[in-house]
Amino acid sequence: MSDIKTALKIYRKLLEKGQLDRETEGDLFLEFRNIEVRAILAEFEEELDFKAIEVAGSIYMLPNSGNGVLGYTTKDLREGVATDAKLVDAYLLSYISMFILYLFYGGKNRNPKQREFLRISRLIEELDKRFDRALEDSDQTKVLEEKYALNFMRIAELWTSKQDFEERGRKTKTGTILNTCRLLERENLLRLVDEDRELRPTRKLDDLMLNYYLDENRIEEIKTFFEGAVLDAKN
Repeated sequence: MSDIKTALKIYRKLLEKGQLDRETEGDLFLEFRNIEVRAILAEFEEELDFKAIEVAGSIYMLPNSGNGVLGYTTKDLREGVATDAKLVDAYLLSYISMFILYLFYGGKNRNPKQREFLRISRLIEELDKRFDRALEDSDQTKVLEEKYALNFMRIAELWTSKQDFEERGRKTKTGTILNTCRLLERENLLRLVDEDRELRPTRKLDDLMLNYYLDENRIEEIKTFFEGAVLDAKN
């Protein structure tokens, strides 16, 4: 097989599944390390605005920020809520996604992973605390809004306006969290278990967070924001 065909086959696998594993695709996995094949893939990455990285026995496709073809756009997030959802709905989903990652990987030791699972009820409690603080201390919230050019107060108001009982509609807190989790589940980053009452990270999410995204400086940055700011919403 020619190098270009091999590169295309690897790209197709990554496009279909988001990853390529050594255990199931050993030949292609090894070809990824071929200098000529890797050079062709590098051209794909530059042209199509993504990265292909090898982590812990798997190759993952990571769309670059702003990639509207392979990644998620604000429009995609809004449609993940409802066809008539507003921009603030998308921002709330983004915030919840970041906060879930913080709760799983915001540890203070060399291994930042803090837990193996997270109950939906616990996530609601933690979000309630942070958004309540944002509404109580409007001056500090305004400081954050100016710093990050995002209407944190409106996001907090949207969250607190949602009903609190355990139903799964769009206007409930549980339904909002499940919408967020299903977007992450679609990318094989989280699993919903126990009849959608509990979240568990996948091996893919562990691989990416522990071996690629998080270094000491970034962990400290995340911790400082989520533990020190009123609305705790730093990326």
